[in-house]
Amino acid sequence: MLLKGPEDYLAIRAVDRIKAQLRSRHADLEYTRLNVAEATPGELSTLASPSLFGEPRLILAEDLAQTNEAFLTDALRFLEEPHDEDVTLVFRHSGGNRGKKLLDALGKSAVVVDCSSVKSDSEKLDFVRVEFRTAERTIHPDAARALVAAAGSSLSDLGSACRQLMRDVAGDITVEHVDTYFGGRVEASAFKVADAAFEGRREAALRLYRHALATGVEPVMITSGLAYKARQIAALTDHRGPRGELAAALKVSPFQLKFAAETARRWTPAAAADAMEAIARADAEVKGASRTPEYSLEKAIARIADYAGR
Repeated sequence: MLLKGPEDYLAIRAVDRIKAQLRSRHADLEYTRLNVAEATPGELSTLASPSLFGEPRLILAEDLAQTNEAFLTDALRFLEEPHDEDVTLVFRHSGGNRGKKLLDALGKSAVVVDCSSVKSDSEKLDFVRVEFRTAERTIHPDAARALVAAAGSSLSDLGSACRQLMRDVAGDITVEHVDTYFGGRVEASAFKVADAAFEGRREAALRLYRHALATGVEPVMITSGLAYKARQIAALTDHRGPRGELAAALKVSPFQLKFAAETARRWTPAAAADAMEAIARADAEVKGASRTPEYSLEKAIARIADYAGR
């Protein structure tokens, strides 16, 4: 097998699953990690040769990006010659062109596991959905987005968060569960406040708003974030054409509009108009029309959250 790509979490998990599957059939499995940068000539052949008691073997060769010539020669010979069926050899390659001849040979003869980097929110959301679907569990769409926002700095953190929720929470995972376990990690930006408000998560929106103020976010930035989100929601509630054209008109990415469309399902044109009016009033108040602009904006955020689903 070839674990190809720089994402360590995916590679580690793949190795763990391979070990678990082999040990379920062979309790006496021998597991060896081979440092291919320091491998000596013939070392791979020695590890892969039949043992005295015939125990099945799993050999992890890591990392081909750092391999020396001795291992390259041995690995190419291993692929060309017949070998013991009780030997499972897993190659790890994190990137680069080192050992290209071996990689080409593995591409033809090995099972390849994609360990590409997961960077975009879209890819992280797909990862969360797959994690829950594989475990035959359900996470609500807004909860999945909240989880990515809270624990998506790395795939390792995100995977750990998924496992914790599945372990600690019975039944469907809701956004309230994510807020309870990971709400403190979410960056309290104007856009996070707007997302929570338009999703109808009143308490989360207010908590994020207060945290945003405490960390130096200006009220006018909050109203800008609310207005930005409101324009998307209002446009989507009354849009019937191709979504790509609307994304271009609003100057947002199709990916952003896809998420906004999920939220817009809770809104009617009338409710969206009321939210726009509340935001306009709050914007005027934070720009000098009120002596208590922070409180005025807090009321507007609560009102918008209450409008969702009305």
